Amino acid sequence: MKKLLAILISALTLCSLPACSPGSGGATADEAFTEIDAAKLPSKIDLRDFEGKNYVTPVKTQWFGDCWTFSLAGAAEISYLFENDMGVPAGEVNDKVNFSEKYISWYMFHGITKDDVVKGKVRASQVGEGFDPSAAEKERNNITAYFIGGPFVHDANLFGAGFGPVDESVSVKGENPYAYDDSWSGEWTLPLTAEYRNAPAAAFLRNSMMLPSPATFDSEGNYKLNEDGLNAIKYELTKGHGVSIALCASHSGINNKKRSAYDKENDKPDHAVTIVGYDDDYPKENFAKKNSEGDDTPPENGALIIKNSWGKTSFAEGDTDDGYLYISYYDHTLMDPLSYVIDGGSAVKHTTVNYDQYDLMMTSWYGTTDYDTETKMANVFDAEEDESLYQINYTTALPKTEVTYEIYKDVEDDNPSSGTRLEEGVRRHTFAGSYKIDLKSEYALKQGEKYAVVLTMKHETDENGGTAYTEVIPYSTEFYEGMTVSGVINKGESYLYKDGKWSDMSTMKESLTDRAYELCSEVIATDKALPKLELKGKDSMAVDNYPIKAILVPASEK
Repeated sequence: MKKLLAILISALTLCSLPACSPGSGGATADEAFTEIDAAKLPSKIDLRDFEGKNYVTPVKTQWFGDCWTFSLAGAAEISYLFENDMGVPAGEVNDKVNFSEKYISWYMFHGITKDDVVKGKVRASQVGEGFDPSAAEKERNNITAYFIGGPFVHDANLFGAGFGPVDESVSVKGENPYAYDDSWSGEWTLPLTAEYRNAPAAAFLRNSMMLPSPATFDSEGNYKLNEDGLNAIKYELTKGHGVSIALCASHSGINNKKRSAYDKENDKPDHAVTIVGYDDDYPKENFAKKNSEGDDTPPENGALIIKNSWGKTSFAEGDTDDGYLYISYYDHTLMDPLSYVIDGGSAVKHTTVNYDQYDLMMTSWYGTTDYDTETKMANVFDAEEDESLYQINYTTALPKTEVTYEIYKDVEDDNPSSGTRLEEGVRRHTFAGSYKIDLKSEYALKQGEKYAVVLTMKHETDENGGTAYTEVIPYSTEFYEGMTVSGVINKGESYLYKDGKWSDMSTMKESLTDRAYELCSEVIATDKALPKLELKGKDSMAVDNYPIKAILVPASEK
């Protein structure tokens, strides 16, 4: 066995196809790993004016430390509008969709309670899983969730579990609870009940892809532009996918008159924004000229166009700003980009669906363990009602990962690959991320029938074609004083196959926590994209079931 612990963020060689037209999809799984031809990328993309149409929703105003929710919602809104060809004429306001940031912030950091249990979405066995900020909320007037920053991985967890995106217009009991208030003193709590958490989704997450960071550093801390990362962002924008990204907004390298920014001081990111376009020819002279180290003009032209969440006075000096900013390609703080594919409208085959899932902790990061010999992961479920399985969802934690999936029903205890195999297939994913797969058929299951989703993951380990089998481990840590986090792993839910036999994941929880603590300590010490965190010991860590979900349509809906 060969062990390797790694975080979700990695550099890679990536794929490229011609730019998509609005409504043309772009959500299909990769058939092979392909490489980008950077020369074929357009020199400029602006999704506010893409072939004469605007696919970007209006600039909003955050009141707390929840910039990451605005970054996510803005990127998801773009993808939804583009996938459904819902652009408006360039120059006009596109308010055809408005995903709730309040919903994201609140339910991301409030774990599962007994009142959240609902057939087809949240099992009673998972009660207690996730974050509990109740102790901290006593000191923050119940709005702790809005002060907490978090890795973008959280976002894919929430949407991937079938929770949101929820439109701010959704009403519950005659209320409009998901609207982001326009004042600091507004109502910021939401009920911890299934009726509110399980609000009707405005759309469905298809994929979320972790792209390589444009800013990279060697072992001695020297900056280098990662062109693969920059080209990955450009590529996603050509497909109409908004991109979330972290950067440092508190540095002094901002040219207010030009509304441009360039940080070369290796600051840690402290803000999240939505990328809506890029311009290879944006003049390097438009960036700030002086900082503590002297001349800070970037080495070359080029800028990303970002949508901020500070209203329409962001970075202004007396003049009204439009809320957008140009960031140099060579900014040293551009890290952790994540793009989204959001299904909606005609792209959704079933709108009333069930989710069989055990990973509801809202994972902070994914660790991996690599093996030389055949290794598989599996989740075993029993159908909660008569229903048909038609999609699966899983997370890959490393680039260039090949996934072989198998579906079995009538499985025996402690043997996920027993019973009748319904389907198998292979998918290849150039980017790490969360992926939803449409199965070849819809497979009818009777209430109580036991079935399994089995995954074999292999990723490339070098440029010479070397590969390793990979186990993906979700884990989280406490982010805030007074917050706790818990993962619930019960017997008979998740299994690991290695050395020719299956082992129940519940028997490995202690060793998995040890590995997660070791990895998290290393990541916090070395990852420049993270804010300053201090682990309180292994008790502050939590691990969860394998990130494998089954998506089903109830028989009553067919």
